[in-house]
Amino acid sequence: MIIIKKAILLLSLSVFLTACGQDQKESAASEITAGKAHPVLKAHTAEFERKVYKVTEGVHVAVGFGLANSIMIEGDDGIIIVDVMESREAAESVLEAFRRITDKPVKALIYTHNHADHILGGKGFVPSGDVDVYAHESTNTYINRVVHHLRPVIGDRSSRMFGNLLEKNDTGLINAGIGPALNAGHGGGTPTLIRPTKTFADDLEVEISGVRIQLVHAPGETNDQLFVYLPDHDVLMPGDNIYKAFPNLYTIRGTLYRDVLKWTQSLDKMRELKPEYLVPSHTRPLIGRQQVNETLTAYRDAIQFVHDQTIRGMNQGLTEDQLVEAVQLPEPLASHPYLQELYGTVEWSVRSIFNGYLGWFDGDAATLSKAPEKERGENMLALLGEEKVIFEARSALEQGKNRWALELVNYLLFAKPDHPEGKAIKVQAMRSLGLASMNPNGRNYYLTQALELEGHTIDPEVMTSEKLALIKTFPIGNFIQAMTVALNPEKSAGINKTLSFDFTDADEQYSLHVRSGIAEFIHGEVADADIRVSVTADDWVELVLGEKSFTVALTSGSLSVEGGITELPSLVSFLSLFESAQ
Repeated sequence: MIIIKKAILLLSLSVFLTACGQDQKESAASEITAGKAHPVLKAHTAEFERKVYKVTEGVHVAVGFGLANSIMIEGDDGIIIVDVMESREAAESVLEAFRRITDKPVKALIYTHNHADHILGGKGFVPSGDVDVYAHESTNTYINRVVHHLRPVIGDRSSRMFGNLLEKNDTGLINAGIGPALNAGHGGGTPTLIRPTKTFADDLEVEISGVRIQLVHAPGETNDQLFVYLPDHDVLMPGDNIYKAFPNLYTIRGTLYRDVLKWTQSLDKMRELKPEYLVPSHTRPLIGRQQVNETLTAYRDAIQFVHDQTIRGMNQGLTEDQLVEAVQLPEPLASHPYLQELYGTVEWSVRSIFNGYLGWFDGDAATLSKAPEKERGENMLALLGEEKVIFEARSALEQGKNRWALELVNYLLFAKPDHPEGKAIKVQAMRSLGLASMNPNGRNYYLTQALELEGHTIDPEVMTSEKLALIKTFPIGNFIQAMTVALNPEKSAGINKTLSFDFTDADEQYSLHVRSGIAEFIHGEVADADIRVSVTADDWVELVLGEKSFTVALTSGSLSVEGGITELPSLVSFLSLFESAQ
């Protein structure tokens, strides 16, 4: 059950070298490394000056208070907040700044999409939680997916991508590309959630506090993305479908395939409005009809170019690696200020599009069934010898060929994972690549993994009553279903047992049938289940998080096991089959 605990705690996420090839980028690495941060990335920090911008009469945006922006629309007798930050504390600081402009009450919240930095600060704006919340009809489902099979690995990769282990300095975290930092990963913050109450499918027109508001479903960075348009103000709020950085068509923390053609279509819907003001949910607002239109057009053109040229290359028989070399943005897109690789990259996008259409196989039979990593490492050492591999890797480092050093030393580590000199070379290569990177996500990932290899870790997150209360708002069925991927196949070999749950407060029943390495999730009870438990959803969450003792719960009556306390060992034994992914 540890996997569930970890899953829940993870709630709390012109141009230098643009036209250069990879070899040119690496040759400049030593010069950049000496300065500790890529100059373009460092200059980008100015984009996140902590400030409330007046866009036009009645519309203000808070930039730099957290990873995302929060936007205030002022109406006749109240205000509407678009996106509510990543924590209660971040939202409170934004509201304090907004209160210098107006003291009108909050009449409604609007979520542009489900990402944590846009939805987990709600109670900083409305402590009672009693407020209308507008969102796409699928947003609540995506919020509930916080408790799902991949959350532990996504959490670990997100932590690296946002540099949660890094100090905020020139050798560590510079900025997060779309905001100063994910503050929830640097000093914490209290996640809160007010669930959507007003949802729609395609579009919705509503008047709140005298302000006409159009909400339009616009898939892009997420499937539930929407944009907000104020026709009387001529203001467009595109959510995360555009910001001042090349878009994250693929995110290295891991995600389902993002349909980039739908993203361009959503941008086309925005272009049709020809707005005077563009207020993204990351980076600063843009003002001027011509400039806004030109920027929206360039953004969608860059996305389509990468998509179309990747498909064109695929149809010509190019492999994924060959496509990365072939697909490069042309001028004037390559030098456009909104298309610098300060969040997503063309390379990652090309790889994602290739895999989204064709899957992992690159078409070369040589890669159809690779030898295991350990065997490849042992074969390389047998061919060259350990000393030669180390010598060549060190030589590559001295020449600034850090990517080759990293690839070469990995063969040594495939065969000998704890080899001290091999690990030291890998750390040095990753650190050099990170310090030279203009992309903050790549930089943070390299530098964080280097620290991890040296033994550095993030302190475990402390459970608080507020976090526990938030966890209890998620569907209990998600918790049970997430257990299926935590089953240890060795421990469960030869086992054929069923555990049925009756969650008495929710009137919901679920079962897990374990049979030789498989845990089948079943909606409902199983008549001949080997173990039956009755418990409230809240009590079960506290039990699996270690906030309550199973023995105490059983003796107090908050947990009921059919057969009484004598069946507790059977329950504990069954649950021991499930363990952490790490």
